[in-house]
Amino acid sequence: MFMGHLEQLNILYFRWKKEFPNSIEHLINTSASSRQYFRIYADVETFIGVFNSDIKENKAFFHFTDIFRTGDFHVPKLFIIDKSEKYYLIEDLGDINLLGLLKSEGESLNISILYKKALEQLIRIQLYGSEHINFKKFAYPRAEFDSQSVLWDLNYFKYYFLKVVDISFDEQLLENDFHYLAKEVTNQKCIAFMFRDFQARNIHVRADKVWLIDYQGGRKGPMLYDLASILFQASAQLSLEFREELKTLYFNLLSKRFSISRSEFEQELNSMVFIRIIQTLGTYGFRGMIEKKSYFIESIPFALENLKAILDSPYFSLEIPYFAKLLKQLLELKSKFVLNN
Repeated sequence: MFMGHLEQLNILYFRWKKEFPNSIEHLINTSASSRQYFRIYADVETFIGVFNSDIKENKAFFHFTDIFRTGDFHVPKLFIIDKSEKYYLIEDLGDINLLGLLKSEGESLNISILYKKALEQLIRIQLYGSEHINFKKFAYPRAEFDSQSVLWDLNYFKYYFLKVVDISFDEQLLENDFHYLAKEVTNQKCIAFMFRDFQARNIHVRADKVWLIDYQGGRKGPMLYDLASILFQASAQLSLEFREELKTLYFNLLSKRFSISRSEFEQELNSMVFIRIIQTLGTYGFRGMIEKKSYFIESIPFALENLKAILDSPYFSLEIPYFAKLLKQLLELKSKFVLNN
């Protein structure tokens, strides 16, 4: 399979540069996507070749990249696209990402600066994207993170986490709470471009600047979902103090553009954190417990810790009695996940 990809990338590179590269190396993909990445070596330069059979997703990436590059944001350059739209070449941002630096340095001054740079760029890209992106034509799989999107995420969790760990539940009572949660997204005050997967693994660091990748799943939606994604990334395990510092920075930036009180901000953020954690656990269930990918398996206990923190938060006001009871049952099984993995 990879030989076919290598051949296509060789041809695409030749179309672009009128010569063949020195070599092409397949990169191991540890993310939840099915995209295949390759590093292309050409003398002293390197580039990244990408294969993705999902053409609609690719078109979203191409459109978003054009928009963000026009706005002078730190996203990879898009060099050339194959006629099939399944292969394309982009700028190589290197292998250093914010999560890796956090793991090696801890919450150092450097890490604090980089996280703050990331949040500052996030809010800028959210607002700019909202004004310039053609969501109806390019956002995929939906133009907006709406009630249907939330239901998809909740059902993903139900089928790939709850059913996999074999917790019994009442389908109708759970469905009632799911529909309540799906409506919560319509109550969010701050709507703009939603990155969808804004986490430290998708923030590369080069020359003391932060670079954003994996935004092809973006759409119009609640801005606080992205803040929830980075603050409560399971594998990052940010301290409460650091989270509060970053949260305050984002709130101060957000309140310059939206009329929102700190208490409204906290309550709406907690709703988005909850929905994001449930979505993440669904992914961990599928990629970890079903596909047996170690990164996702190892992240489950940390995600459950985040879930417990949100359920115990004084700002948690979601009226989901049955689902909350079920999740507390799940938290009692945390040791099971550690032992099984």
